[in-house]
Amino acid sequence: MRPYQYRSNDKSLLTPSFKQWIVAPLIRFVPWGIPANIITFISNGFVYLALYLTLSSTPAISPFIRLCIAGCLLCYLIGDHLDGMQAKRTGTGSALGEFCDHYLDAFNNGIIVFIMLCVFQISNPYIICFTMVASYLAHMSVFYEQLKTGWLTFEKIGSLEGVLFAAIAVAISSISLLDNYLSTKIFFDFTSYELFMLTSAVGASFTFFNTYNRTPDVKYGFWLFALLLIVTAFFGLREFHHLKIFAILTLYASLYIGRIMMGHLVDGVEQNTDFVVPIALAILFFFDQPIFTNHAFTLIFFYLILCITYLIVKVLSTLKVYWVWKNKRN
Repeated sequence: MRPYQYRSNDKSLLTPSFKQWIVAPLIRFVPWGIPANIITFISNGFVYLALYLTLSSTPAISPFIRLCIAGCLLCYLIGDHLDGMQAKRTGTGSALGEFCDHYLDAFNNGIIVFIMLCVFQISNPYIICFTMVASYLAHMSVFYEQLKTGWLTFEKIGSLEGVLFAAIAVAISSISLLDNYLSTKIFFDFTSYELFMLTSAVGASFTFFNTYNRTPDVKYGFWLFALLLIVTAFFGLREFHHLKIFAILTLYASLYIGRIMMGHLVDGVEQNTDFVVPIALAILFFFDQPIFTNHAFTLIFFYLILCITYLIVKVLSTLKVYWVWKNKRN
């Protein structure tokens, strides 16, 4: 197991103020004995609650439900910083804590993007794929840089800003007058919502290339993942509904991000991305047989779940020594 040291370069514009005025006052109410990992799991639960509210209400998501979704995202954001502050004040930071926190964020990245697409009623598969691919390329590049340098760099407009903007945008959409205006096509047959998501995707693309430019010793696996993620999106959008596209892209990207994190935290080995899913989708596209088409999503979904489960078990079996059920005072 590699020696563990958490090093970050946080350029975020809002993080200092967010921690000072929101997180720091709330940490006083968190009992010392609660481990940071428990806070991590609780805060991530709000993302899945938001996803449940979204899927159970689609397509006509009421203003009240939209406010609840925005509230869930805000609770997740607060908890996502409370766990780090709790680990720091109790001296319990560890490789296990970093894996739990950041690997769950890999899944949350796609979930939050998908929630916004549903709330804003964006069904264009090309916008869905472009937004998710760009978001995951940026997310991957950050952890790839950490694998190569040992430093986790947060850009000026990073994850905190992204989730906060998402929560605010979803909350604004609960106002019917504004929602109607933002849903109206205004530019080249795009709505304001669609332009907002496309702009965020362009921003994520800049993050991807900027991170690549400052990362030393980039191997072919970096670009191989980018290529195969695009291939997966290209063939996937021709076969599946947007919910299934979201699920496959999220699982496929998260599998590789998990492998990168395992390299950084556990064994120092740089692994490649998965080849099975893009090849399977390409075969499905060129040899469209009902016997394969009818079961393709189920097979790919559970294949990725099994791969991710294996990866998690492998990492946790190595880092389990860091798990605590209750913090002890020195």
